[in-house]
Amino acid sequence: MNNKKEKKGFGLLMGWAGKNRYYIYASVFLALLSSLCSIVPYYVFYRLIDAAASGSLDVSYGVHLAWILILFTAIRVTCNAFASLSSHRGAYNTLYSVRCMVTEHMAKMPMGALNERSLGEIKCVMNESVEKLELFLAHNLPELILYLSGPIIMFFWLFTVHHGLALLSIIPLVLVVIVMVIMFMRFFKFMDRINTSASDLSGTVSEYVNGMRLIKAYNMSVRSFRKYSDAIEGQFSMWSDISKATGPLYASYVILLECGILFLVPAGGWMFVHGHITAGVLLLFAFIGTQYLTDIRPLQELSNNLSFALNGVNQVKELIDTPVFEGGISFPKEHNISIENVSFSYDGKNNVLENVNLEIKEGEQVAFVGASGEGKTTLIQLIARFYDVSEGQIKIGGVNVKDIQYEELLNNISVIFQNAFLTRGTIFENIAMGKEAALEDVRKAAKAAQIDDFIMSLPDKYETKVGNFGGRFSGGQKQRICIARAILKNAPILILDEATSAADPENQVEIDKAIANLCKGKTVIIVAHRLGITTLCNRVAVVEKNTVTDILPHKELIEKNDYFRTSWENYIAARNIRYIVKGGTTCE
Repeated sequence: MNNKKEKKGFGLLMGWAGKNRYYIYASVFLALLSSLCSIVPYYVFYRLIDAAASGSLDVSYGVHLAWILILFTAIRVTCNAFASLSSHRGAYNTLYSVRCMVTEHMAKMPMGALNERSLGEIKCVMNESVEKLELFLAHNLPELILYLSGPIIMFFWLFTVHHGLALLSIIPLVLVVIVMVIMFMRFFKFMDRINTSASDLSGTVSEYVNGMRLIKAYNMSVRSFRKYSDAIEGQFSMWSDISKATGPLYASYVILLECGILFLVPAGGWMFVHGHITAGVLLLFAFIGTQYLTDIRPLQELSNNLSFALNGVNQVKELIDTPVFEGGISFPKEHNISIENVSFSYDGKNNVLENVNLEIKEGEQVAFVGASGEGKTTLIQLIARFYDVSEGQIKIGGVNVKDIQYEELLNNISVIFQNAFLTRGTIFENIAMGKEAALEDVRKAAKAAQIDDFIMSLPDKYETKVGNFGGRFSGGQKQRICIARAILKNAPILILDEATSAADPENQVEIDKAIANLCKGKTVIIVAHRLGITTLCNRVAVVEKNTVTDILPHKELIEKNDYFRTSWENYIAARNIRYIVKGGTTCE
C-alpha cells in the first residue's frame, strides 16, 4: 500500500513548478521584507508626534527620522520591484511547464478520452484554467503575503506601545474573519457552475464563429442563434446569483473594517484625560490604530482569486489524471491485422460492435461498407486504438495492439479522416507535420498527391499560411494536402475514413490518383460510402447488425450478401440517372 500523501492545491502547483518554485518563494520572502518596511512611516509619524507633544522635537531629530524614512522606503520599493520580477519569472516559467505537461499528457491520452470532452472544455483548461495560475503566482501570492503580514506586524508593534488599545483595535477583525469565511464558502459553492458556464461559453463561441457562414446564409442574428444566446444568458444569471449571495456580506465586510474608531477613540480619550497615555499614543491609535486593518480589504478579492487558482489546479489535475497508454513493445515487422471476437460499447451498456472476427492480410486493401451507424468508423478507431475494446483483442503482426508502444502504434498507422484538418501554419508545415523533412521530400509527397502544381501557383508557394489562405482551398485541395502528409509519413498501415466523400467532381480524378499512389505496398482499410472504390479493393467487408457479416471479393459479395447487392444496384442506378435541364439538354 502506498502511504505517500497525495499533493493537493498549492503543494501540487509547486510540484508542477519544479525549480521555478524558488522564484515564487523568493518573491514571497521579498514581499515579507517589504511588509516589514511598511511599518517605518508609521513609526516615524509616532516619534514626531510624541517628540512634538513632549517639546523635545528639534531639527536634527527631524532630519534623523527623515533619513530613516527615506532609507526604508527605498528598501521597500527595491523589495517590491525584485519581488515582482521574481514572481513573474517563476509564474511564466511555471505556466510554460504546466502547458507542456498537459500537452504531452494529451498526446498520450486515448483519442476516445479526448473525443468525450468538448472543444470548449479542453480550451478552457489549456487557456483559462492555466492563465488563472499566472494571476495567482505572479500577483496574488506576493500581495497575499503583503496584505496579510502588514496588519499582523502593525498589531505587534502597536501591542508594544499599549497592550489594551492594541487589543481593542482588533475587535472588528473577529467579525471580519467570520464574514469572510461565510462569503468564501458561498462563493466556492458556485465553482462547479462557473466551470460549466465557462466551458459552455467557450465552446459555443467557437461553434458560433465556425458556423458564421450558416448563420449568415439563414440571416440569423446573434439572438436567433439560441445556443449562443443561452450561454451568454447563463453567464449573466450565474454572476447575478453570485452577486446576490455575496454582495450583502461584502458590504458588511467593508463596514466592519472601518469601525475600529468606535472602540479606540472613546477608550483612548478616557485614558489620555486620566493620564494613562501620552498625546502621541492617543494620536497614534486614533489615526493608525483605526486604519491599519483596512489594509486587509484586498484579501477578499484575493480569496476569490485563490478559489479560481485552486479550481484551475483541480481542472488541470482532472485532465492529467486521465489514464494514458504507456509502456509496450516495438511495432511488429509484419502488418497483417487480426480482429478476434471483438465487442465494444461506448457507455458500458449498449454494444456498438458484437463478436467481430476479421483477418486482413499484409498488403491487402479492404473496404468496409454498411449503413450509417452500424459501426464502421468505430471499428477502424479500435484498430488504431483510439479506444480499447470491451471484449476480445485486435492484433497487428500477431501482437495485441495493447502491448505495442502507443507512440509507435500511431507512427505506423496513417489515418485520413473525412473532414480534412489543416493547422494555421504553412502548407510545408502541414505536410511535414511531425517529421523533420526537407522541402524536396515534401514536394515529392505533394507531387504524388497531385497537389504540387496548385501549391506552386500560390504567391508564397509552400510557405503560404493556411490561416490566411486556407478559406479559399477547396475540399479536394485540402484532402490532397492531407494525403501528401500521409505519403510523407509512409506508415505501413493506412486507414481512409470516407476520405473522398466530400471531394468536388473536378478533384475526384486527382484524388483517386493520389490515393492510388498512397496505397502502394501498404495494408489499407477504406470506409466507403461511394461504392465505386470497392471495385479497386481486394475484398469488401459488410458491417451490419453490429458485426461483420461477410468479407469477400467484390463480385462474390454481390452474389452472396443481400445488403451489398441492393446497395450496389442503387449506386449504379444513381449514376445512370439522366436529368432534363432548361433547353431540352440531357445531362447525367
